[in-house]
Amino acid sequence: MGIFNLFGKRSPRVEILTPVEYTVKIQYPSVLTFTMTVSRMKVEDDPGIFFQFERGEVTVNGEASSDYLAADLAAQCGQVLYPLQVGVASDGSITRVFNHAEIKKKWQEKEPYLLDYFTGPEAIEYIIATGCALRDEGAVLHAMQQDLFLTCWCNVAMGGKRTSYQLVPFKEPVPYEHDIRFTINKLTKMIDTIHAAWTFEQDGTPRRTQLTAVCNPIKATVV
Repeated sequence: MGIFNLFGKRSPRVEILTPVEYTVKIQYPSVLTFTMTVSRMKVEDDPGIFFQFERGEVTVNGEASSDYLAADLAAQCGQVLYPLQVGVASDGSITRVFNHAEIKKKWQEKEPYLLDYFTGPEAIEYIIATGCALRDEGAVLHAMQQDLFLTCWCNVAMGGKRTSYQLVPFKEPVPYEHDIRFTINKLTKMIDTIHAAWTFEQDGTPRRTQLTAVCNPIKATVV
């Protein structure tokens, strides 16, 4: 064992608290459905606020994402991010990807499989671009800040007043109207349901994105 490993600073201990599972549905224009398990985290010697997110299998319009080549590629690349551990500010904004080193390691292990399984120049280009993004913590953080469920859930959980959402990923923000409603569990004080809708215009065409997240199982709630 080298001197660096022997005397270097160890990683802080992390405690994952009781998880809460949601069924999430996002409609724009296809309907994406998946489960998301959320847990509060305690990080040794760090008073910050941390959450862990674990995403289940993604379906597209009620069918497995593997039935759609592009969706399957995106789902398999995106799954490398999970479990995702993030730091959250008091206003609900995502400020840090806590387990970025682990994400990079998982990508290094999975990238050869993806390059072998998916063929064609567009798929190869997508995989290479994904790898470049995942190696950059700032790029991963930026992507997570554009995820509608993550940003919406964190905002609601922290009682924030977020008014800006990135509805079209990696493009210039567009003006929109939005409505977000939620219920809180009386006993756990965790979010039970979220119902959100964003109405905007893209390329001259009216658009509407909807998100629902329902806790499994639903318990008695109070608004």
